[in-house]
Amino acid sequence: MKNCPNCGQEVQDEEKFCEHCGEKLEGAETVSAEASATGAEASAAAESSEGGAAADHVVSASTATEAAPAEPQASYSYAQTIEEAPAGKKGMKLLIPVVAVIILLCAGFFAFGKKLFSGGVALSTEQKFLHYQEKYLQDKMDAMVALGFINEDLKQSSDMTLTGEIEGSDEMNKYLKDSQIQLKYDMDAEKNSFVMNLSAKIMGTDLLEGFADYRDGKIGFAIPVADEHYYRGDLKTIMKNLTEQDIVAPDLKKSAENRKRLAEISKKYGDLLVGSMNKDNLTVEKKEFTLENLKEKYTGEVYVFKPTEEDLKNFYEKLADTVEKDSDLESLLEDVYATSTWDSALGMGDAKTPKDQLSELAKEIRDNAADTAKEMADNEFQWQIAVVDGDLRQVLLSTKDDSFSLEIAKKGKEVTEQINVVSSSSENMYLKNSYSVKDKMLEGSISGGNGVLDVKALEYKIDTTKHSALMPYGTYIVEDPTGMGAKLTLTVADGEKGSSDHEIVVEGLQNYYMPFSSAKINLNTTKTGTATLPKEEEVDISNYSQEDFDKLSETIGNGLAKVAATLQGELAG
Repeated sequence: MKNCPNCGQEVQDEEKFCEHCGEKLEGAETVSAEASATGAEASAAAESSEGGAAADHVVSASTATEAAPAEPQASYSYAQTIEEAPAGKKGMKLLIPVVAVIILLCAGFFAFGKKLFSGGVALSTEQKFLHYQEKYLQDKMDAMVALGFINEDLKQSSDMTLTGEIEGSDEMNKYLKDSQIQLKYDMDAEKNSFVMNLSAKIMGTDLLEGFADYRDGKIGFAIPVADEHYYRGDLKTIMKNLTEQDIVAPDLKKSAENRKRLAEISKKYGDLLVGSMNKDNLTVEKKEFTLENLKEKYTGEVYVFKPTEEDLKNFYEKLADTVEKDSDLESLLEDVYATSTWDSALGMGDAKTPKDQLSELAKEIRDNAADTAKEMADNEFQWQIAVVDGDLRQVLLSTKDDSFSLEIAKKGKEVTEQINVVSSSSENMYLKNSYSVKDKMLEGSISGGNGVLDVKALEYKIDTTKHSALMPYGTYIVEDPTGMGAKLTLTVADGEKGSSDHEIVVEGLQNYYMPFSSAKINLNTTKTGTATLPKEEEVDISNYSQEDFDKLSETIGNGLAKVAATLQGELAG
């Protein structure tokens, strides 16, 4: 055993990097004391914007889907277009290993409501650099949950009923009257249970009813109109008999546990990234800065992370070693995806195990560490953020030829957030969301384009105090950007008996040579579902052979053919 020169912890003799702090153990200088500097002033600056009322989260909720995944989206955009880039302009392809860490950090933030850095601990300059970005993302997540766009409950249920009508077509309305499709579901992750019912009614006649469930490793289904039995069996046994492969059965109970595990893994990679920063490659200065695209000026703290070639090479090597030995990530991937066993069982080829995939990823990062580090340094890669009174105002990832930025402008209760992608190998793009809150109503619009063709994609007015099983109450409007006159309006409001209506009205259809002017679809949802299990006689299909399933499929198919014939008769009548 030997001791790390940086943190003093014991590590194995053969280790190249400290597993506790990430310090390089062979030929590396001790990490600067600045990397771990703490103090009351640092703590106050980092925490000045934490806490706050729920309404503050709600203000920024409308941009959660736009801004939260910003860094991964932009990086993928660069990677996808890089093959067409001219020689010498590899742009953001160089950032892929860094972006892999950012994606994992974002996943941790969104998977579990836990801060990367504890609010009760003074933060170093390096930690604050990530903290401000993490807090921004976490605020988005909190707002999405508060508004009702995301439901994190382990128990969820609802009855959803779809109906419709057409303006200007009595013939079509004849069939739509007293017709509906209904979906009922009841999920209880703690009991590893999911039950679903699907039914259809045409012109007042019950046409179809189906049941499906997954409970404690067993799957079941029934279609009474086609066959008077409830078929149920052990999923692992069924797949073993049919494919001779052992599969990992879904375990809904692990959802909360996996969120915690992902948060812990996220912190590990956050620490790794912080460990690559020091007083020489990360600077902070209070000064005036400009949001170039939003044309706004502020005075605040500007952090600039500009690693050297050696810094980048060391980071990639540590990243490779961490990924290769990350048993926590390997276990999580196995539990969540179980890709290797399922792909093999379903005849999609012998997929590689998570361990093999992580090993290959680590090897690729390690083999390219030196070249990638040199190219990034030669292309003057830097990562900059700007903060005003503890609130993030800018994130900028750039090289000499390409950049991705997130800009946030605030004037009182009015907020504008814009993502910008500038690339030497593809068209420049932006996506902007402008919004404000007044009397508990969140009102704004989302637009985007390339500076030549600009489109207002959505206008919205949301009630921040009320939501359905799916989304917040309010009005959402989309208009055809070609100018032909079509307009789609979604209104979410109270329905009957405590339910919620999601009414979609599409107007101006006559301009598209339709035989009617508008169409209306309504989705009614309840906050409590009434899904049930079938009452038909239960048949154990755990040991069914392929031939047995073929016969069962034929029986159900013949039954559904009769249903189709009945439907045809109803419509003809």
